[in-house]
Amino acid sequence: MGSETQAGAGKTGDTTAAVTLTHGQRTRARAAPVVDGVRGEVLARISALDVGSFKSLEEMVYLSLKREILDLGLVPGQLIKETMICEMFGVSRTPVRDALRLLQEQGFVQPAPYKGIYVTLLSLSNIKQMIYLRVAVETMVMRDFCRSATKMQMEEAKYMLQKQKAVLLDEGFAPEMFYRLDAAMHAVWFEATKKNRLWELIQEQQLHYTRFRMLDFVTETDFQRIIDEHEALLGMVEKRETARMEETLKDHLYYSMKRMRHQIDVEYRHYFEEEEAEGKFEI
Repeated sequence: MGSETQAGAGKTGDTTAAVTLTHGQRTRARAAPVVDGVRGEVLARISALDVGSFKSLEEMVYLSLKREILDLGLVPGQLIKETMICEMFGVSRTPVRDALRLLQEQGFVQPAPYKGIYVTLLSLSNIKQMIYLRVAVETMVMRDFCRSATKMQMEEAKYMLQKQKAVLLDEGFAPEMFYRLDAAMHAVWFEATKKNRLWELIQEQQLHYTRFRMLDFVTETDFQRIIDEHEALLGMVEKRETARMEETLKDHLYYSMKRMRHQIDVEYRHYFEEEEAEGKFEI
């Protein structure tokens, strides 16, 4: 993790479920106790929800839980109990069960007999193939953009870059905020070349790829590197340096998997399904 257009908003996205806390609220929430395995920041976002902005209690629970899963507020493999969710949202079992049924149908959660429901683990194979697909598709789209971008479209991309820089000025910024701005900038060339549907298809791969991208941003410590890479890409577009731009874009999209290789194998191993050695897809 933008247009999803915020990598979770727009056509694939559920903006009604996204609640942004102020820096002060986030600081207090992080210091709050963990309740039944749910972090204080998640509880703070849920308590800040405006019930009136949802069509039903079921929609509120469904969209909010989905957003927390995608933003890693609820992490892969985490156990969530029906009674706990009822208490978190202050609702009865019926809307909670209906919401969990929808999430289960979409693969976001899975039942564990006699225990509750687990947030689905990440599939490394699925993620690797999505990165491969995105590199292939976005390289072509970026090449088209490089050849046809108007001054107005270039200014739109630069504006998104400036917003990323502005976010870094806030020491307490949330990684998901940067993620959505990052995705919004990449969406510019898809929209400019009338490849909107391709971008939507990429963003619809929420179950594994969006969560991996969020993990990438949550563990990233050098956001300036990302901005520098974006700046370099836009400079190449302006100069119509197609060949250099394609190689730079490829490195940019593959970087997260390479950077996180050790963390995936060690620190976050429990977030991922076991990969079968036979037929293993390598990047």
